Amino acid sequence: MPKTIRICTIMPEPNFFDGIADIYDETRGIPEPHFSRLLERMESYLDNQQKTLDIGVGTGRFSRPLQSHGFDTVGIDISREMMRVGRSKGLRGVIYANACSLPFKDNSFHSTLSVHLLHLIPDWLCALQEAIRVTKDNFITVKRVWLNEETPYKLYGELTSKNGKLIKSLGMSEKDFPERVEPSSEDYLGARMETASADEGIQRLENRIYSGLPEIPDDIHEDAIQKIRERFGGTEVEVAEEIYLLVWRIDDLDKAIEDGVFED
Repeated sequence: MPKTIRICTIMPEPNFFDGIADIYDETRGIPEPHFSRLLERMESYLDNQQKTLDIGVGTGRFSRPLQSHGFDTVGIDISREMMRVGRSKGLRGVIYANACSLPFKDNSFHSTLSVHLLHLIPDWLCALQEAIRVTKDNFITVKRVWLNEETPYKLYGELTSKNGKLIKSLGMSEKDFPERVEPSSEDYLGARMETASADEGIQRLENRIYSGLPEIPDDIHEDAIQKIRERFGGTEVEVAEEIYLLVWRIDDLDKAIEDGVFED
């Protein structure tokens, strides 16, 4: 069955990630031993005799270890600074390109990784279609489910939403796909629980290093930070999350798009 063609009209902007490239790894990483467990399961769905595409490769948090384990990965990104940091850490095979217009022939890759990317892209469905076009077998992502009832980040969202400003995603997150299309595999990789400095988390919020925060008006942002400091300053908070690896067959996603499953 021919893969569905969709015309892309809206491209994401790289500027936000250019600005946080040097601190990205330390603020978005998955700690050990959970990362090694995740990588091992991810590798089981790849073919080391064929190419793997990493869309939104960034600093190479997945591609760098995969390459060191003998996998031939190609990464694309629109943030030159993120790719610069990745190259400085040994990342190879990265290309400046947009997820909505991939510079590859149909079926060029065995599998494609797309992790925490599509929610950043207004025309995310087009980007998904491009991933499907260039991929033969698997579409792979990581789902992180935060279990904490009360954290600085959650309180920030509550306070800003009360003032009429939601932290908005531009597209749909890959972790929400199972609500539309059942994955061929959903691997539970365990729960991570630890304590962390609330002050460190508050500082990250204040510096707006997470997507969506730069759009919050300054007065609402500053008021929220003040209230969060009053509630959490000088304390430790529990960090609790569950980690999953989700895999879809490309043909299943392509049929879902053809059937309009992703249309609102």
